[in-house]
Amino acid sequence: MDQLHSITVTVTRITIIILSALFMGWAFLPAHRTILSGVMLGLVVGLVNTTYLSNRVRRLAQIVVTQENSRFSFGFLTRMCLVVLTFAVAFRLDTLSMEATICALFVPQLLTIPVGIFVSLRNKS
Repeated sequence: MDQLHSITVTVTRITIIILSALFMGWAFLPAHRTILSGVMLGLVVGLVNTTYLSNRVRRLAQIVVTQENSRFSFGFLTRMCLVVLTFAVAFRLDTLSMEATICALFVPQLLTIPVGIFVSLRNKS
């Protein structure tokens, strides 16, 4: 489970670096503010979803190791409600691009694949 934590931390750092670049773009490119704002909102919510899912997977591992008999869910409904809320905010505000928000929701989850490969290769050697 240490790999899962390091993967989540690395994805968080990469997402924060991307958000920093997007904030700079938002400040210096006023013509593209709607797209950049949508991407920033999507990245933040996608990062929250990724972190929440990571915590739920760690909880599942803890339940399996301790052999507890308790109910468990991956929090799919919670994560879906966050996505619907984000979609509603992007739909309601004219200063956000809905398409960019929806696309950016998946970026942190997709980042976990190459980061996971990198972390596993780094730990092997």
